[in-house]
Formats: sequence, C-alpha cells, structure tokens
Amino acid sequence: MDTLKDVPEFFETQLDESLAARTESLASFRELGPPDLCHITKANAKPGVKEVGSYHYVSGVDASSSATLAAYLNSLTYALEDTHAWFSKSSAWRIRSGVYCCFNAFSRVDVRVEVKIPGGVDSYVVDLRGEKHEATPDIWQETYISALLRSILYSDDVNYRLAGFRKLDPIPNIEAEAHFLEATEQLFFKGWQLGSDPEIQVATVVSNHLTAGIMKYFSENFRYERAVNLFEKLYLRDPEVASLLAQSYIGMGRYNSKNIKSINKLS
Repeated sequence: MDTLKDVPEFFETQLDESLAARTESLASFRELGPPDLCHITKANAKPGVKEVGSYHYVSGVDASSSATLAAYLNSLTYALEDTHAWFSKSSAWRIRSGVYCCFNAFSRVDVRVEVKIPGGVDSYVVDLRGEKHEATPDIWQETYISALLRSILYSDDVNYRLAGFRKLDPIPNIEAEAHFLEATEQLFFKGWQLGSDPEIQVATVVSNHLTAGIMKYFSENFRYERAVNLFEKLYLRDPEVASLLAQSYIGMGRYNSKNIKSINKLS
C-alpha cells in the first residue's frame, strides 16, 4: 500500500468508518470543536483489489470556500506521486476521492467537501441529526473563522493534538491576515456564541474564543497596531470593546518601549 509522503495516515478497517464516526459524534462536539478531518479513498488498477480508506487530522487549511478545501484534497495526489518517485517508477494505487470535514462552531454543523478524482466537487452541510443542507456564503464565513480559531488557540495544545495531526500555518501572509481581519470584523458580535475559556463562566461580546484568538494572534506576531485598528472600528459600534482596545494599546506600548530600549542599547 502506497502512503502519502510527509502526511500522517490512519488506515481504516472498514471503508468510510472515520466519516461515519464523525457524523455520529457531531452532537457531542463542544466549544470550537475537533480538528478538521481529511479522508481519502485509494483505488488500485489491478482487478479484485479492494479500495482502501485512510484519514488524518489537520489544522491551518484555508476553509473559506469549497475551492480552497478541494485544493488541499487535490494536493494529496502529489504527495502520493512523490512517494512513487522515491520508491518506484509507477504504482497501481491512486487517490480516487477525498472528503474534507470542517466544524462550524457558530452554527454547530459540519461543513464537508467531496472531491472525485477525476471529476467534480460537491459541498454541503451536515447537521447534528446527520441530515444534509446547502452550504451558504454565511456558513462558509463562519467555517473559515472556526477553523482559524482552532488553529490559533488549540494547535499547540498537547491535549488537543490527536495522533495523525498535521499542522499548517493558518495565516501565511499579509493577504491572509487581511482576510482574517475582514471576517472577524463581520462576525465579531456573534463571537459569544463560541463560548469561552473555563475561567470565564459566561461568554460575552468581549470575552469569548473569538476575542481570545484575535488577541493571541496579534500579540504573538507583535502586530498590536492591527488589533488597535480593528477594535477602534468596533468600539464605535459598542463601547464595551474599550477593554480590548485598551489591552491592544498597552501591548503596542510595551512592544514599542522594548524596541526603543533595544535601539538605545545599540546606539
């Protein structure tokens, strides 16, 4: 059996069992939900050889549309081809299809993209009862932010990272950061729906997983000025945002003072 190069894989005993297990568990998902699940089906050109299913967990994939998730699934075909290049000139195995599952923590549904290779792309929503629905633009935006927050807040947590976990950079460039800012501004006042850390008993507009993710990302990347710009706009809509704006100003001041001290030492 050919494996994917540099991608973890669990092989199924029964085809699609990981997808069935996820569907059955949807109602038990809490807070931001589990990591994204990527399932692929491999077929062999030899007659009589059964198809094989494998899966891995991943964070950091752009979940803003069916096209971006389909692109990730398609990229795995190259990982299989890379394996062939290392060990043999050709292989009878190929990826026949793939399913990407991403939990939308706002609407509490699983967004899934199915890719048939070669063939088309199908996207849909699975609700807590296992029923399928259309994936609307609003659902996609919520799913995009849900995936980003899991990556920012949880991907370094050893208790969250399951075996077979692949971690990618969720915001690899300035364009991705701008997209993140735009989406967080639009969804900001729904952030309380996501819940919050255990020490905060009741999630509020300014204390929830969305605000925690915003602060963590911009503090770790020393880009408080972007957080300030965001919260200044949101403050005009709700004065409660003043607390987040103040935290960002303080963080920006600390960073700037450290830079000034470093420059003074060098001069």
